[in-house]
Amino acid sequence: MSLFWIFLKIGFLGFGGGYGMLSLILEESIRLGLTVSQFADLNALDMLIPGPIAINSATYIGWIKGGILGSLVTTLAVSLPSFVFVGLFSRFERFFTDNLFLSNSLVLIKAAAVGLIIAVALTLGKSSLWGAGTFSWLSLGVIIGSCFGYYKLKLNPIVLTLVAGIVGYLSYFIP
Repeated sequence: MSLFWIFLKIGFLGFGGGYGMLSLILEESIRLGLTVSQFADLNALDMLIPGPIAINSATYIGWIKGGILGSLVTTLAVSLPSFVFVGLFSRFERFFTDNLFLSNSLVLIKAAAVGLIIAVALTLGKSSLWGAGTFSWLSLGVIIGSCFGYYKLKLNPIVLTLVAGIVGYLSYFIP
């Protein structure tokens, strides 16, 4: 039952979409006993599995902590607030769009979400670069290559993820 309340809280407080929720999910994952390295693995797995990041993360953590029932409970809990918000927003849309106070608040909530996304990126970056206790030049190269490929070459994130996976697989065979 505590898994339900944890992920219901994440669903209600997680603004900025799945990436915005990652900081909350990371914090709660650590409280539940996962390591930053396990969370980094979870995040990598999220990129390979179709679907929203928050739901995939909740399902994975639920599976680790409570098996099938845990994954069902966490998925329902993290999804439920979205249904509530969409229902309320559609009913009172005019109030939300015409209210200057709410409009300004949403701008700053988006800014806070960006800050949280950057904080998670730094945490995961540290785990990627120093995951085995020593600095990984290969990981740094993949980070730089992915940024370059995305921003300069306009490559699809799926392609970049697959290339990183292939490079990681091939690096296993290189001493």
